[in-house]
Amino acid sequence: MNKSNNLTIRIWLMTVLILGFCFIATTELYGHVYQKNMQLTYISDYEKMIETIEKRLANDQNVTIASMDNFKAYDSHLFMSLHIEGEPVLDFSKESRTFFSSYKDKLLADESIEKAFVNKKDTQVISDKIRSENKNSLFIFRVKNMMIEGKKAILYSVVDLSFLNKAEQKMNSWILGIFAVYGLLAVLFFYFLQKFLGEPLNQLRDIAFDYAKNDFNQKASVNYKDELSQLALAMNKMKKSFETTGAATRQEKELLENIVASISTGILYYNQEKTLLMSNPLGEEFLRNWDAFENMNTYQLPDFLAEKIDEVVEKSEKVYDDFMINDFYFQLSLVPLFDGDMKNVRGVLVSLKELTKERRLDKMRVDFINNISHELRTPLVMIQGYSEAIIDDIVETDEEKHEMAMIISDEAKRMNRLVNEMLDLSRMEAGYIDLIIDDILLEDFFKNILSLFKRFAAKNHVEVLLEIDPEIRTYPMDGDKMNQVFVNLVHNAIHHTSTTEREGAEVMIRVQLDKIIDEVQMEVSDNGPGISEEDIPYVFERFYKADKSRVNDVFNKVGTGIGLSIVKSIIEEHGGYIEASSVLNERTTFRIHFPYVEDTI
Repeated sequence: MNKSNNLTIRIWLMTVLILGFCFIATTELYGHVYQKNMQLTYISDYEKMIETIEKRLANDQNVTIASMDNFKAYDSHLFMSLHIEGEPVLDFSKESRTFFSSYKDKLLADESIEKAFVNKKDTQVISDKIRSENKNSLFIFRVKNMMIEGKKAILYSVVDLSFLNKAEQKMNSWILGIFAVYGLLAVLFFYFLQKFLGEPLNQLRDIAFDYAKNDFNQKASVNYKDELSQLALAMNKMKKSFETTGAATRQEKELLENIVASISTGILYYNQEKTLLMSNPLGEEFLRNWDAFENMNTYQLPDFLAEKIDEVVEKSEKVYDDFMINDFYFQLSLVPLFDGDMKNVRGVLVSLKELTKERRLDKMRVDFINNISHELRTPLVMIQGYSEAIIDDIVETDEEKHEMAMIISDEAKRMNRLVNEMLDLSRMEAGYIDLIIDDILLEDFFKNILSLFKRFAAKNHVEVLLEIDPEIRTYPMDGDKMNQVFVNLVHNAIHHTSTTEREGAEVMIRVQLDKIIDEVQMEVSDNGPGISEEDIPYVFERFYKADKSRVNDVFNKVGTGIGLSIVKSIIEEHGGYIEASSVLNERTTFRIHFPYVEDTI
């Protein structure tokens, strides 16, 4: 962590600097004032002392040289020497004599003092240019002329104030000691701040970062009643609020994600830079499939969609459109999403709904109505015509009447079969289908199917073959319903195979047991014209007809397209499923998968 960003260090530095400045400023100011005041006091006292001695000498005319020994220095720092007629006659003390002999050269080093010696006029010099013990010391030098016993006398007075240096040194020592104590206190103050301010703040910071990561395991400790403890208490309350809000948000987000992922509409969300920010599985599938349509990279924004997004951003309003690509129909809806000020578009929500199935169903419904109309019109016309012929006695012989009655009966049965198929499909889709399950002998069951189509297959020059795995003899199923299944499949196979002009047209019915995958497989295959790959996924949908692959198929043109839907429903009710595969002009196979039951062996 950068120390310049540490609050504890900054507070400590600021406090230490402020207190240090105040301490240094106070010390310097006090030392300066005290030193000056002390110097002035001593100078004033010594000046008065010297003046007093000078007055006594000047006023007492009876003073003789012999009596001069009675004058003693008032202070050990005052040195005086009396010169009469230029000759030293008396020093006031032994210290004065020693002082003048040892310090004379030092005193004369000061120009003002040397000048006073030379001129011998009344002079007072206060100087700090005299060095004592490697340091300048303050001196007072005074010359006083007077008459003693009628002779000219000069009194030299010197005050050595070097002792003030010692006082200053002692004060400096005290200041250094105080500085040392101040430094120690500063260190202790830093550790105090670090412990009682820095560490709690660091703890609260780490907890806040954990909260930002949705990690609410940590809890701030509350030890005192100060501001930091109140902050910790507030963070603990915030933790509970975040946990509650986060749980609710996660639940809502999970619910929203599940809703978005499960809806049947593709969702894509782009920002203004056309960057994909959110999508659901259907939206991603649309982008993946787009590569197959336009040879574009996966998840790349299609050009037409980019233009629509620009239009939404420019107009700031919803845009709707329908488009078709390679027989796939889509309904497009683009909704602008605005910023907080509701002025600028921050993104565009794109919803894509595939309408291919609906459009195909619409087309199949139309085809169904047309087919049903044709299917019903033909037998009705024939019934009406032949019945009118009988009523009007146009037919003369009983044989002709019988023939017409048979035609009317066949057309009525055809209409009845058509209506029954429609009713069966409606009941199956509504879930109303009852199965009567019995163990059916498969060989007898399929031989009966073959007998039904013997004449129809021979008429169309198609050979019908049967192959049953010897390991399986019976299977539990509803015989009537499964008969309907195979009648439909075999009839379609024979009919479509008969439309090809080739030798060796055949339809194969095969039943086999696969113990490895636990399945009983029944399949009907033919070598007719086949079904195109794009029609395979839709052959079991109601009303669907693979017109593209069988344009020459008259039966296909008039068929209802519900037979395979009924087949699929019956098989699924038996717990199985059916699949179709085909290679054009080679082979078409409808394979039924039933679960393997050991009791059938």
